[in-house]
Amino acid sequence: MDALIDLFTSFSGLLSLAVIGFILLMAFYFYRLVRNNVEKAVAEQERQEKAAASHGNKPAGAAVSR
Repeated sequence: MDALIDLFTSFSGLLSLAVIGFILLMAFYFYRLVRNNVEKAVAEQERQEKAAASHGNKPAGAAVSR
């Protein structure tokens, strides 16, 4: 119980809470950044595959048979 009192009343405890809060906010920011970039990349890849299929072309990763 003394640890909680120190956490919320002392300068070092409040600074620790600020650092923990900052780290959590940064984690949320990076999660959203990565999620949005992945969604954009997937949408762009699907758009390219649809465009290739509509033109009768094979997708970029398809193997060429000889």
